[in-house]
Amino acid sequence: MEQAMTPTEMAHSLGLSALKDKKWQIFKTSATKGTGLDEAMEW
Repeated sequence: MEQAMTPTEMAHSLGLSALKDKKWQIFKTSATKGTGLDEAMEW
């Protein structure tokens, strides 16, 4: 998707770098195509 944020842009937008004591990860997913959803849910 051309307008989609990159993982880095998303992390910055959500302020995830402030979560020093929490584990987080961003997955590239597409609900309309069904890609990446299994990997994200398994994490």
